[in-house]
Amino acid sequence: MEPWAATLTAAIFGAIVLVAVQRHNAFRAASSKFRSTVLDTLRQVYPHPVQWPANIDQFLRGVFPVLQAAVAEFREFLPWYRRRSFDAAWFEYRCSTGREVDLQCYHHYMSFVGDPDPKKIFKANVDRLLSYARPL
Repeated sequence: MEPWAATLTAAIFGAIVLVAVQRHNAFRAASSKFRSTVLDTLRQVYPHPVQWPANIDQFLRGVFPVLQAAVAEFREFLPWYRRRSFDAAWFEYRCSTGREVDLQCYHHYMSFVGDPDPKKIFKANVDRLLSYARPL
């Protein structure tokens, strides 16, 4: 191999490693910020619902803008192949109807006779969202 080819190969490899490290560090910082925002915003009801609000719908609608901004910001740091499932997790968290037209519908977190435990459903949905904020 020619000396210039070895130098060029080493330079390209070094650049690839540098970009990968920078992306990984950016993802870790975004993950940390996303996790802390979600945990701080939902601290009253997650991970253990210490003070489950009497009107969970009103509470979640009140914190929605903060969570929506955090989700939108964090989404940009996810690899393209994880974005669709992250979007599905966000949709599942904020909407129980399955219709895109319903931006927020928190019926799945309300107690109705015969329904499963809404607190467990809420915890599972938030856990699923936060699972994307783990290092790759």
